[in-house]
Amino acid sequence: MRGRRRRIAAASGGAVLLAVLVVAAVRQPLTTGAKVEEPRGARVVIQESQPDCTAAFCYSPGDVSVSAGANVRWFNNSATAHTITRCTPAACDGNGPGDGTDTLSDSGPIANGATYDYTFTRPGHYLYYCTRYGYRVMHGTVSVVDGGPRSAPTPAQPFGVPLPQFPPLPNVPVPLPGVGAGQPQPDGTAHPTWRS
Repeated sequence: MRGRRRRIAAASGGAVLLAVLVVAAVRQPLTTGAKVEEPRGARVVIQESQPDCTAAFCYSPGDVSVSAGANVRWFNNSATAHTITRCTPAACDGNGPGDGTDTLSDSGPIANGATYDYTFTRPGHYLYYCTRYGYRVMHGTVSVVDGGPRSAPTPAQPFGVPLPQFPPLPNVPVPLPGVGAGQPQPDGTAHPTWRS
């Protein structure tokens, strides 16, 4: 008799699990209203060979676009040191620094295998070059766009998704076996004694 009950219980549990899996597979994703943002940073590799470079060295990619508040990381993958320096008309064949108002200045020498990070906070275009090899050999641009308002998680909305609202539970005392038996209730009567 016990073996039969176990088989029935196992079959029932398996059927419930199968039903849950089928419903989960058929059901469409929930609409939460949460916005998923693209990664906001960029990586630029300093190269010294083809196919990316038309000269001896280059920034790859030469032009990147990021949202305001994003970080750009330059990684030197060449055998010599390079710099990330904001253009001036004198240094960049008449091309100015761009219209961005961040203070991207000289990174100093970036050795082989090293990185340089800069976080752009204001929209605009930023033209830069390598002071060691000059604008004609190595230059690039960073275009920063205003990312607009971003929702921040709050305790009531973790991950920007509102929590479901449930009605309050009634405050009803529930006697448990061996707990509170014989103790007075708020109205002065004793809890009933439970027996198993």
